Amino acid sequence: MVRGLFSFRMAQALGRAGIGAFLPLFADMIGLSRTLIGLLLAINILTVTLFAPLGGWIADRFNRRTLIILGNILFTVPLAAIPFTNNFTQLVTLLIIQGLTAAISMPAASALVVEEGRTYGMGSTMSVFFLAMSVGAAVGPIISGGIHDWLDINSVFYFGAIMGLIGTALFAWFTR
Repeated sequence: MVRGLFSFRMAQALGRAGIGAFLPLFADMIGLSRTLIGLLLAINILTVTLFAPLGGWIADRFNRRTLIILGNILFTVPLAAIPFTNNFTQLVTLLIIQGLTAAISMPAASALVVEEGRTYGMGSTMSVFFLAMSVGAAVGPIISGGIHDWLDINSVFYFGAIMGLIGTALFAWFTR
């Protein structure tokens, strides 16, 4: 379970790194103002924040493994769709969908981390979960930058989506 959670969290952090680092560049390329670019990032974070309590309620009532798998698969769809957008409304829609899916998968994953913490120790298990996030968040922009230099900005978002799917597959494999 810990390996699966690590894989899930690191892959999701790699995918989110593309949003944090390259969404502003993409939005600038399609002509959005700096204010709208800031609003895009805020909306994405606020969506997760506002819907996390609902995601926690859902995680307490439904199968957490299924919520993680479903939530992370749905997380990748809007990420891969970003290159097909050309205005603020389309990007906001995708980021809200992505925020909602993260609000489903993250509380479920956190609850499983706590369950595993009862066996392996809370501090140890939580540190592994945070390590996965930190590694993904640190390495993601570097890899994404290389992908952007080598291919194009659209490929950064496809990479994030592919990493999300790989993380989901690894989570499903390790937790079967």
